[in-house]
Amino acid sequence: MRRFQRLIQCLDQPPDKVMACTNETRSLPFRRQLCTLALLVGREPCWPRAALALQHRRLASVPPSLLDVQVNSGPTSNRRIEGQLNVEERRLLTESILLAPKAPQVAVEVGTWLGGGSTLHILRALHQRGSGHLWGVEADRSIYDRMIANIRKAAPEACARFTPLFGFSQNVIPQWLAEQQTGFQVDFAFLDGGNRPAEQVTEFDLLDPFIPVGGQLMAHDAKLRKGKWLVPYLKRLDHWQVTLHDVSDEGLLYARKISNRPSNRSRSSARRILLRLRLHPVEVAAVMVPSKLRGTVLRWLPKPLARRLADGRK
Repeated sequence: MRRFQRLIQCLDQPPDKVMACTNETRSLPFRRQLCTLALLVGREPCWPRAALALQHRRLASVPPSLLDVQVNSGPTSNRRIEGQLNVEERRLLTESILLAPKAPQVAVEVGTWLGGGSTLHILRALHQRGSGHLWGVEADRSIYDRMIANIRKAAPEACARFTPLFGFSQNVIPQWLAEQQTGFQVDFAFLDGGNRPAEQVTEFDLLDPFIPVGGQLMAHDAKLRKGKWLVPYLKRLDHWQVTLHDVSDEGLLYARKISNRPSNRSRSSARRILLRLRLHPVEVAAVMVPSKLRGTVLRWLPKPLARRLADGRK
């Protein structure tokens, strides 16, 4: 996230000023990412065209307009919606919908935040394919209201394809599924909710019976605490084909369903690894220590360290 903010800050700067900033901005990866961002938002890149061409080949399959997060209506036309995911993660997310053999009809997302990341890109990809509807789950009321306003401003042509759902996923998803007709299927799911690792596993277990063969599942923060249960759990279930995209510090999981149910052997293996993860001393302590005490300790720590510990970053 810090890298993306730095890219945004440098986007309008002349090359000599950017190069003089820090070692980070002088690095080739940073310059390539800046070229990519300039391409995606339709600005003239300030770096050599060779680097731009390299990024353009990688992004050729995704229309640049789908990766733009600029609000394009009224007095807010120059403001950008905040959102998670870096440029490469957004490309992978968008391509999973645009290149799916069958256009997804039902998509669900857990953790919309302000809407400028996964929510907007899923929605625009569905609109590009001409079919499909997205349900987005968000548990923070202040974020929820701002997200809805952002989506209406940023994608007025596609907002009819979006239904927001307020509340915690473990409560919202069962209720949402119960309201659907017999034969209802979820073609695409994106999980990026709270930091507790059990949440993604619970969300997956709730959705799995409704995802058909060929359905897709993606999850953010696959390398952090949030995803450290889901990744090994899902890898042991042989009815899913799993790939971990190492394109960010957080990591992006992609999985495609290849059969309706797991074998008994793989189901047992998945349950064993999940039990072992739940019984890890750190996780046991997280459950046993009162939340008020944990909050007090984290507040006493420097904010970068507290966040690193909460996210499970190294």
